[in-house]
Amino acid sequence: MSMMDDVWTNAKAAVDVVGKKAGQVIDKSKLRFAVMDIKAELSKKYRMLGKIYYEANRTGKNYDDSMKALQESITELHKQLAALKEMLANAENKIKCPVCGVYNAKDSLFCSKCGARLSVKKQDEEYSQEELLDFAEEIMDEDDI
Repeated sequence: MSMMDDVWTNAKAAVDVVGKKAGQVIDKSKLRFAVMDIKAELSKKYRMLGKIYYEANRTGKNYDDSMKALQESITELHKQLAALKEMLANAENKIKCPVCGVYNAKDSLFCSKCGARLSVKKQDEEYSQEELLDFAEEIMDEDDI
């Protein structure tokens, strides 16, 4: 009976791990769909803004209030999109390049697009470029090198 208990315990643990992984995949998929929805909504708002602008120029009517409302809506959608992209990057274990904004693997030292140095993380601490240079100088000043 003890062997069956061990098998049952191991099987249960395996199912839990698979369930968590599946949950993570589903969460990432939900985030990706939310990103696609917001991009589609942005596209629709930009088309509406273009039509209003065209109509204003064609007829000479003042549509400033409508255009301003659409611009505010677009700005809010961009904020939501940025937040979703950040959440997705965290879920996928990626970091954003501070120079060009491309997401890279978390363990990357340099950006895959622009080549900028990414922040170096060590034991949940982030070091600035100056701190890294100071640390390198300290090491170079030591006699045993």
